[in-house]
Amino acid sequence: MSEMGSVAVGAMVIGTSMLVVFALAMATLDAQVDDSIAQIEAAAEPISLFTIEDATNVEGAVTSFTINNGGTGYSAGQVEVNGSAGSFLADLVISSGIVTGLNVLDHGSSYLYASTYFLEVTGPNTGTNLNITATLGNLVYLNLTNDGATDIDTDFAWVFTDGGEPINLSNGHDGYDSTTIFPGETFQFYYDSETQAAVSRTAVTIDGVTKSSTVV
Repeated sequence: MSEMGSVAVGAMVIGTSMLVVFALAMATLDAQVDDSIAQIEAAAEPISLFTIEDATNVEGAVTSFTINNGGTGYSAGQVEVNGSAGSFLADLVISSGIVTGLNVLDHGSSYLYASTYFLEVTGPNTGTNLNITATLGNLVYLNLTNDGATDIDTDFAWVFTDGGEPINLSNGHDGYDSTTIFPGETFQFYYDSETQAAVSRTAVTIDGVTKSSTVV
């Protein structure tokens, strides 16, 4: 065989070897890509799906109260707003005859903002000198349903009202309460809108998904 022929054969062998190496490399790369895609798909969580069923203003509600004087000699009982026919109602929390707090049963509604309101004991009671003033405002109640297949953690959900500051869905009017909303469950949330006027829109953001609703 001539020297030129030997060179040609050698080149063919090297070329064939390189093609084999290239083919093996491509096969390995394809396998790695397929494996990576499979891992990404396995790690990906479904997006949160939810519906704001409704959102409602409760104007003229008792949003907070101040115990100016806990009085003396009180026993278990309830208080209402100035003996009115309104729906506000709360149980007295008593310690040694002194009123130390209230367990609110109904925040009431439609009380006039221009008035100063005091809470009065309903029915007979032996106590005296109780003095509690009420602060009025607007509460927003909303019902949210988890329509997805995964749980919703209220620590990672936010409510916006008329473009105001976000409120964490664990921070309702009664304070912090981290809650899981399970698939198919409807969660009731209410909060103080920090205004004495009805608000018009609310929005909820969960895992990057935002839904809005008119507040009636």
